[in-house]
Parts: sequence; structure tokens; C-alpha cells
Amino acid sequence: MYILGYDLNLIYFVLGVFTVIMVVFNGIIEHFENQLPLFIVEAFRYGKTLNGPVQTKIVRFIKVPKSWFLHFYIFSSIYSSLLLITAYRTCINGAKVPGVVFDGLDLVCTESRTEGSSKENILLALVLLMLQCSRRFYECAFVNAKSNSSMNILHYIVGYAHYFCTGTGILCQAPEFISSSEPVENFELGKVVTVKNCVASFVFFWSMWHQLRAHKIFAELKVKNPNKHGIPHGDLFELVSCPHYFCEVLIYTSLSVILGLSHSHILAVWLWVVVNQTVAAFMSHSWYNKHFQDYPKERRAIYPYLL
Repeated sequence: MYILGYDLNLIYFVLGVFTVIMVVFNGIIEHFENQLPLFIVEAFRYGKTLNGPVQTKIVRFIKVPKSWFLHFYIFSSIYSSLLLITAYRTCINGAKVPGVVFDGLDLVCTESRTEGSSKENILLALVLLMLQCSRRFYECAFVNAKSNSSMNILHYIVGYAHYFCTGTGILCQAPEFISSSEPVENFELGKVVTVKNCVASFVFFWSMWHQLRAHKIFAELKVKNPNKHGIPHGDLFELVSCPHYFCEVLIYTSLSVILGLSHSHILAVWLWVVVNQTVAAFMSHSWYNKHFQDYPKERRAIYPYLL
């Protein structure tokens, strides 16, 4: 997208802004919470870290139920599937990339983007992304317990932006989806089944499973105590306060390993995920320690034995 003669990469811009906001606002709130207007604190936090119902009118006006997380998992499941179908038709069946797709990728990711990974790795990453989005949809629809928690509309928008940037970012550096790239060889299954991809895929599925376990434990705890929060136990909760965030970081680390360091868009997504999940984990960890005197002292916030 050209703005004032500059070809702006919207994915870098959006994720960069999100990342900076997470770091800056978390630092400000961490050190100066008591001196800040309440609406700033409430706009940044959500769920249990709000410490009760929203009090300021402006944040009450823009709040939505936390159950609306389901909406952007519906979106991401459909969008990631469409991206995968488009990539499959082009990379395996040899179909021509529709002009509207080229134009859309040029608009969002710039015309000067370069090839970031092989078609085989792009397809594998899109398959894994689609599975992750579909599983998160399943969790939100059928696993998570009903909750009266809320979030503001900004968090809601960020959810859509994240999955749009991730899916679009993966596809935009595929060889066939760059108008200036040279013709590429036919799809080879042997290039998918490599040691690197097998290890990364194993970590991906291991993380998916333990993230599902964490959400089931949360749901069971909510059913037992519908009107208050409790201390979760079991599985990775014995090591960290937020294993679901830890697994999210591992999931996107796996995608980054599969696509490689030349795929700059997945690295931008990875950096955003690491910052976002780490900040959110420390907020939750601080909340647990503040509200439960018997909270396990050996637990870390997100990274086992480290942080």
C-alpha cells in the first residue's frame, strides 16, 4: 500500500504497532498503575486481570463478552482453509494464481516482497495453521466453560488482525505468489519430510495437545467454581501459570522453524506472539500471586524453570 510515495507493508506495520504497544503500555502500567487514569488500565487488561467489573464509562461502552473470541476463530478457520486451498491449487495442481490474489498480496505485503521459503514448506505451514485455528474454534465452541468475563473491542479487533496477518504473511512469500519470481519446480513430497520439518511438526502437535489440556483444566475449574477463580493444577500447570501461552509460543516457533529465517513475515508474527503471550502471562502470574497466598512458589509465569 503506497502512502506518501512509500510502499508500506501493512503486516509489518500492524504487528509492529501491536508489539510496541504491548511493551510500552505494560511497562507504564507495571510501574505507574496508581498514577494512571483508570480507563487506560482497564483498556489494556481483560478477564480476571481487570480485578472486577469495568468501572469507567468509556471502557464499558466498548466492552464485549470474552466469549466473542469464538468469532475470530470462526474467521481464522475459514480464512486459513481458503488460503490453504488457494496454495494447494497453485503449488500442486499448477493452477494460475488469480489476479485479485496477486493484487491483494501486493497491497498488503508490498510489490517488493521476496521469496521466503519453498512451496513445500509454505503448504506444510498452512496445513498446520489451519489445524491450529480449527482446534481453537473447537475449544471455544465445545470445551471452554461459559464465562461472564469481558474484553474491550480493541482486543477483539486484535484477534482478527493477528490471524489475518499470520495467514496472509505465510502465503505472501510463497514462490508462486510473487509476480516477479522465476518458475519453480514441481511439488516434491520428499522436501516436506525432512528432519527439521519432522521435529518442528512434533513440537507443534505436542504444543497443540498440551494447550488443549490447559483449556480443559480451566473449563473443569470453572465448572467447579462458577463464580470465582481458582488455582489450576495438573499437566504443565505444575511448572508455569500459563501453559496455554507457553504452548502458543512453541506453536509459532515451530512454524518459524519450518519456514526458515528468510521468511520475514513469519518472524514478525513470531516476535509479536512472543511479546504478547509473555506480557499476558506475567499479568496473569502477578494476579495469581496477589490473590492466592498459597499459590505454588515454584511456578514460573510462562517458560518452565526460566520466567
